[in-house]
Amino acid sequence: MDGDKENVVQAVVIMDTFNRNLNPICTDKPTGLLALAGVPLIDYVLESLVAGGVGEVILFSCQEPSKVRDYVKKRKEEKVPWTFSLDVQILSSETCQTMGDVMREIDAAGLIRGYFILLNINTITNVNFAQLLEQHKQTCKKDKGAAMTLVYKEVAWDHPLISNNNPIFVAADGNTNKILLYQKYKTKCKDNTLSLPLESVLHHSEVKLHHNLLDANIALCSPSVPPLFSDNFDFQNRNDFIHGILINEDILASSLYYTLLKGNQYAAAVTNWKTYHIICLDVLHRWVHPLSIETGSFYQNSYIFMGKHNYIKTNSVLSRSCSLIEDVIIGSESHISDMSSLRKTIIGDKSLIGKNVTLQGSHIMNNVVVKDNCKIINSFIDDGCVIEENCILEGVIIACGAKVNTDSKLKGNIIEKSVNDKNEKTLSKSTSESGTEWENESSGDGDEEFVGFEKQWSDSETCYSSDSSAESSLPNSPVPDDINIFLQEVIDSLARGYEEKLKCDYLILEINSSRYAYNIQLNEVNFFVVRALLSLPILVDSKNVLVTVKDILKFFHPVLSNYIKTKSSTMDCLRAVEDSCIKNEWLNDKAGQVVHLLYNADVIDEDSLLEWYEDLKEEESEIVNQTSLVKFFEWLNQASEESDESE
Repeated sequence: MDGDKENVVQAVVIMDTFNRNLNPICTDKPTGLLALAGVPLIDYVLESLVAGGVGEVILFSCQEPSKVRDYVKKRKEEKVPWTFSLDVQILSSETCQTMGDVMREIDAAGLIRGYFILLNINTITNVNFAQLLEQHKQTCKKDKGAAMTLVYKEVAWDHPLISNNNPIFVAADGNTNKILLYQKYKTKCKDNTLSLPLESVLHHSEVKLHHNLLDANIALCSPSVPPLFSDNFDFQNRNDFIHGILINEDILASSLYYTLLKGNQYAAAVTNWKTYHIICLDVLHRWVHPLSIETGSFYQNSYIFMGKHNYIKTNSVLSRSCSLIEDVIIGSESHISDMSSLRKTIIGDKSLIGKNVTLQGSHIMNNVVVKDNCKIINSFIDDGCVIEENCILEGVIIACGAKVNTDSKLKGNIIEKSVNDKNEKTLSKSTSESGTEWENESSGDGDEEFVGFEKQWSDSETCYSSDSSAESSLPNSPVPDDINIFLQEVIDSLARGYEEKLKCDYLILEINSSRYAYNIQLNEVNFFVVRALLSLPILVDSKNVLVTVKDILKFFHPVLSNYIKTKSSTMDCLRAVEDSCIKNEWLNDKAGQVVHLLYNADVIDEDSLLEWYEDLKEEESEIVNQTSLVKFFEWLNQASEESDESE
């Protein structure tokens, strides 16, 4: 048994952020119980740890540890899936003021048996932790002093999750990924230069430079990490640890490495209200799959998908005249009244939205009442608040149980009680290094630019990219147009239909609904339906892609028959195959097998195939000389000749 326990992957989750970035909402509430897209952050972390191969987790809580214990106990009583395979221990200390204090307490407790994963409660991810930890162990075999491997996601340099934090600059050995220089910088700072020590270049044959890394606060740690914190009391946070190791590498006999996430692996951290809003939209758009609205066990599959990334609980009530434009979640027993309009907005449970209310880019928690004729933009309203009639709120954060009186017009305010109380503060620019764009001020004339949830964020698309290629790193990346949004909606619908084995008739209705919503031409629908089928998320991690493709084509044959039934639609289908085999790495060198499967399924005919192949030759397509494709057409011609001879 002890041997089995030694092989269990351990993780340490620090439940506190040790800053005021999410105040006043998290003043009296543990950060882990803050709901994002209707689910507390602690559930995201525990679900992702189980999915990532972790068997034991230590939750260290400094703020309101009793609430954390009660919540975990409740989840165990409800027998949620993670409770069956994850051993959860909760440690607490009211004296810890920093992450360094927490690590010293963990070292003193002696609960770490070996290599472990360190992350924060604000981390949202779908990575394979066990695989990453094994990668760190391999690094340690080559470098006995390797203390920590930092995990990053490479994205476009102007990505909103970077521009709304203090991004980092990393210089590393190009052959080993050993970190040579680590520095935070400000994206809007006038000084846009960074200094790289000459010895970093001279002593290494290749040096990699990164300035577009997302830091989700995930670290792969050696057993030496807790003692290093205990031996160095000036290590108060992870940045102190990193800088201390880099400066005193010889003295501490320790070194740092980094690794980049690839493909559809998602990792981001809720560091302030802007990143909170952006990550919430990423969850809705399924970037964090399998932690999604449909598949996440904490959702219990009780949402109805309404198209355009809109979800409502089955027992919520919507007026016939209300409008859900896009990116909306409505919780249990909530009511949306006549003529109200919702866009990029999350509504919690048992909330009442009155008549002629406009909600945009906002988060309305549980038991909130918003009365008639209100306009709420880019705001966060916590549990039990009441917004009276005719109020206009923009960039406002309202704490639990507060009330806003009739005809109030607020812009960039923090409200902790009622609007007439003295506990009202204004959001203003922060000069701190805490990662937040605003801080609490006890007074303000209201003339400063407010930056709560700035309008540009609710108006922009979620744009987390699963592709770290050079193309995705180009500046001025365009906002997705209607065609791209339509393609994503078709992928979402088909993925859900395949997983839940829904009737294809229903999926055809969803696709047609999206088609009319975005004014997509029929030939484009034909193209993108096939493109979507060959881009389903299940193909990315499939061990046998062709077997999975065959099963997908069999399941969705009614969908294909509905759209691919004429000569022109067949050519649309084949062009989609070409495009997919070029852009989807899981279909590399498999063009011949894919068209063979379509041919055997009677989706495409021989004449169309031959015409398409001639087009590929004329256009000098990237796939025209693929071995699988050449062999397929050799077989097709031979079969055709044999058929002619037999006749």
